[in-house]
Amino acid sequence: MASIVPSKDVEAIQWFEAHLSGWSSNALAIGTSVAAITAFTAVVKAARDALTAQTKAKEAAKAATTTLHNNVAAMRSNGADIIQTIKAFADTTNNPNVYGIAELPMPQPPTPLPAPGQPTAFKVELTGSGAVQITWKSTNSASSSGVFFTIKRKLAADAAFVNVGTVGAKKFTDTSLVQGTTSATYLVQGFRGLLAGPESEQLSVQFGVSAGGGGNVQQLKMAA
Repeated sequence: MASIVPSKDVEAIQWFEAHLSGWSSNALAIGTSVAAITAFTAVVKAARDALTAQTKAKEAAKAATTTLHNNVAAMRSNGADIIQTIKAFADTTNNPNVYGIAELPMPQPPTPLPAPGQPTAFKVELTGSGAVQITWKSTNSASSSGVFFTIKRKLAADAAFVNVGTVGAKKFTDTSLVQGTTSATYLVQGFRGLLAGPESEQLSVQFGVSAGGGGNVQQLKMAA
């Protein structure tokens, strides 16, 4: 039975409906009775009617949900306009008591954004042109909030770090390295305006080796 009749409700109803006519016309020839098939026809019809009612109920529920969402959206929009009007009135009349009367919270002064977090989790790759691309992670550092990063570099022959770039994203490509450079050390620091975050630990990049590295040492195989 289970292998003949479809398992899904809709398909099962359709399957039995397709067989009712033949069963009714040949009730005795297939070993049943006209009365049994007549009674079963009523059962199939009841199943079909229930399916029709369920379909209508689903459509009604969907329409009711759409109506609910539309009405709530209109309520939110109109309510926001009312709240803005109340706030504007409180501001223009310089009367903070308006918020209490309207049972609205007093506006709080904006909290200054913190300094960018320390750059960490460095990754270093060689681009197709031979430049060094450095990426990192840093908390509180979305570029949309005005954060930028300065990158300092010291080569083996340098006595001190020098600024080699400023970027708005957490990525820097060093295109100024010359062929034959054996190593370069970088420092990255984030800023939000004049607010400086902690400087990164030194990132050492060693060239001319094939793999390895540990801590903040990255080893790259330079093209010949």
